[in-house]
Amino acid sequence: MKNRILAAAGIAALMPLVAVSAEAAERWTCNVFTGPKHFVNKALKPWGKQVREVTKGEVRVNFLPTSAAPPPKQIDGIVAGTYDCAFIFHAFTAKRAIGPQFGILPFISRADAERGSVAFWRTWNKHFGPKKEFEDDGIKILSMFHFPGVHFWTSKDKPIASIDDLKSQKMWALAGTSSRTMKVAGVAHVSGPAARLAEFTQTKVVQGLAGITRGGIVNFAGIQFAKSGTFTSKTMMAPSFAWMVSKKRWDALSPAMQKAIMSVSGEKLARAVGVEADKFETVAARKLAKAGVVEVKASAQFEAALQKAAQPQIGAWLKRAATIGVDGAQVLADFDKIVGDLGS
Repeated sequence: MKNRILAAAGIAALMPLVAVSAEAAERWTCNVFTGPKHFVNKALKPWGKQVREVTKGEVRVNFLPTSAAPPPKQIDGIVAGTYDCAFIFHAFTAKRAIGPQFGILPFISRADAERGSVAFWRTWNKHFGPKKEFEDDGIKILSMFHFPGVHFWTSKDKPIASIDDLKSQKMWALAGTSSRTMKVAGVAHVSGPAARLAEFTQTKVVQGLAGITRGGIVNFAGIQFAKSGTFTSKTMMAPSFAWMVSKKRWDALSPAMQKAIMSVSGEKLARAVGVEADKFETVAARKLAKAGVVEVKASAQFEAALQKAAQPQIGAWLKRAATIGVDGAQVLADFDKIVGDLGS
């Protein structure tokens, strides 16, 4: 009896230590504005488990069940302490940082999401990582990644094959890069976020779309909308994003802990997101093909006309990059070379 009492006392004495250890663990709450069913979770949630493993439980990552902030306000949510980590579309970081904007420039990407994500991370990290553009906002960048590039679609019988074809129908363009390219090309259009695309396609307000992926057609426009899609060799825009955490949270970690987390972030996470994005796009492609949607390749003449319309955006970014001492032309060349080196 005495031995049992002593053993019980020993266990009781250890319990407060275990509780203190659990409380001592850093707990990160992450926000995914696209919701828990989006394919990006298939890469981000395993990353959360990997963070716990490499930190031996010292950093534990939890994901909110629903988004706690609208897409443009992801950084604001971190700064306010609503959550600790999140990802953001770079169309919403233009005023905060120059560097990552190259990821959404028109007609610079010829890669699938996996290669594009790896190339984007490597190029950004080399040229802009040392600039620490987000640190004034209280943000630490953990990774950068791409989704698949966007294309042209029409509900008309004839595929889009020229600027004149774009002008001949009521067009919708994804807000930002795609819309600006269409404006320079002289194409009248309405624009907005992909999530609100159904408002225009299901009511037949528009007949053509400029700047949406296969997955976007399936999720937002509706499979029955398009009869054909026109694909350029370099996409008009590849949606690119940053995965980030509160700098305050990051600075609370030891250098060894930070190194451990970066070992499962950076390029590794970029590739993982790219792989999942490509898988989803492949599934969407099968659904569209089954529905009879035809995919055609844009002519060299059509693509050249589009690239000409894109030049003002590229030129403007090159000038902005120069203001922080970065050769933007070299950035774009490095990105393209990495994509090529990664193969097809």
